[in-house]
Amino acid sequence: MNIGVINESSKIENRAGLTPSSVSLLVEKGLTVYVQAGTGLKAGYTNEEYVAQGAKIVFTKDEVFGRSDIVLNISPLDEEECKLVKKDQILFGFHHLAVYRKCNIEELLKKKVTIIGYEIVQEENEVLPFIESLSEIAGQMCLAISGHYLQTSQGGRGVIIGGVVSVPPVTAVVVGSGVLAKSAIKSMLGAGAHTIALGRYMDRLRELEEITSGRLITLFASKYNLARMTKVADILIGAVLRPGERAPIMITKDMVTTMKKGSLIIDLAIDQGGCIETSRLTTLEQPTYVEEGIIHYCVPNITSSVSRTSTKVLSNLVASCLLEIGESGLEKCLRENKSLARGVYVFRGKIAKQNIAERFGLDYKDIFSSL
Repeated sequence: MNIGVINESSKIENRAGLTPSSVSLLVEKGLTVYVQAGTGLKAGYTNEEYVAQGAKIVFTKDEVFGRSDIVLNISPLDEEECKLVKKDQILFGFHHLAVYRKCNIEELLKKKVTIIGYEIVQEENEVLPFIESLSEIAGQMCLAISGHYLQTSQGGRGVIIGGVVSVPPVTAVVVGSGVLAKSAIKSMLGAGAHTIALGRYMDRLRELEEITSGRLITLFASKYNLARMTKVADILIGAVLRPGERAPIMITKDMVTTMKKGSLIIDLAIDQGGCIETSRLTTLEQPTYVEEGIIHYCVPNITSSVSRTSTKVLSNLVASCLLEIGESGLEKCLRENKSLARGVYVFRGKIAKQNIAERFGLDYKDIFSSL
């Protein structure tokens, strides 16, 4: 079986699909790995390091797609990449199909592809292994981002997160109660911020209170409470995750207008459309903009800015999946590995997620009836 790793640097993506270490593991098991030249440079891995572990370097994206049974990408495929996809290929990556363009989905369906989204791979206990691992990184990054953009020189309120003697800490409001929210909450509490979480699942809010020993204030995410807490927030973190779906708008523009000038919004749900009405995509080169006097940080896949750590995490997770497919074939692997099967958006050209099919008005076929 041939595995291909594309270079995504043109999309301002710093992470790589595999590390040289994972390449060596796959090659040892008899798999062939094609790596596009320059793929790992932003994560600190040279072409020579990949070659030393058995990878074959190719020089165009077309070659990667042309030679591979499985193609690894990080960011969703763009229109040109969709055209390069070959019939019956397996595509691994953060696909976020809910925010794809319909014409791109239709093109991929015609090619009878199988699409597996890292973001919806889900274990029996509802843990999302890819999301949870990267959420740990994203939560820590929220702290660094907040500390930077709240500085006066960045147009922020000129406050320090943890406060000092006689000066109270900032108020951090986290919207959400899942894995993304949990990581952000832990980081903010750890830095000494007065932290408030709003969610709609009482069991999750109860769990958050327990793991933070009661230091976290929790509220039900009603419109009234969201509006009230938005007013007091120095840092507002949108961390609503609905696997495989577009994020719901939780914070309206009217709520944003009531925030203190120079406050900061970090929308961690921007990969799935954003959960704050005033959010729009930004990049690592231009990560922020100001609207209604509020700094907005809306970079998708923010873990790309710590590319080496993120690449190692993703590579460790996906390598085990690739080994299973290489050993037993795709269909047997999906029958035996229900967690991976839950991550299938499209199977052999048929949409396997009902919400995606309904969103785009396309046919749906249950993955488990196909195996």
